[in-house]
Amino acid sequence: MYEKIFDLDVQKKMDIFFMEELSQCGRVEIFQKGQIINPNHPNHIYIILEGEVNQVMYSRNGDEIIFYRITEGSIFGEIDFFHKNRTFVVNKAVTKCKISVVTRDIVECKLKKYPKIYEYFLMSIITKYRMVMLELANFQSNDAMGKLADFFIRLYYTENINKKNNISIVLTHEEIANRIGLNRITVTNSIKLFKEKDLIEMKDRKIIIKDIEGLKGLTNIPIE
Repeated sequence: MYEKIFDLDVQKKMDIFFMEELSQCGRVEIFQKGQIINPNHPNHIYIILEGEVNQVMYSRNGDEIIFYRITEGSIFGEIDFFHKNRTFVVNKAVTKCKISVVTRDIVECKLKKYPKIYEYFLMSIITKYRMVMLELANFQSNDAMGKLADFFIRLYYTENINKKNNISIVLTHEEIANRIGLNRITVTNSIKLFKEKDLIEMKDRKIIIKDIEGLKGLTNIPIE
């Protein structure tokens, strides 16, 4: 299932279009780590040229819920853009970011000239929708070990572009806990157990998946 959702061939075509075509039409802006990118209107598409962004929402108590981590070559703002309304989602720079900001008139001109690129925007929206569905299923159906295993499986298929089993995103235990609804101590203890079972290893703060099938066996979601 994850391999189909995160089809790397399709993703590569999308990244080429967004990076090599659309980004050239935008205004390049720099955002510092921790800076909120929260436009007041839905009239831009944002293309990440360098860095990483989290799409989050905050509760009234200030708790942060992370929906997605968006990396170089990907876009955000497309859901608001096509819905023509801002939502509760806030975009937060995880690292220093260089982002191309493309205005509505430019995007609509491109769409009129090359209507096939609607598919790229639609695929981006569908992928995010399915990710939310799977995260909800993970939250409802798995125990703590299963939630963490499912999270690593999802990152494996998202990040494993060069087939090196290396997850390039650096995540703290606290951030992982926030993503999957666990406390930090549970995440730390589960990661320790995963390493003891030789399912993963950590190198330079990055996660290396050693046994993807073993991780799949810990989940209660029919991911095949």
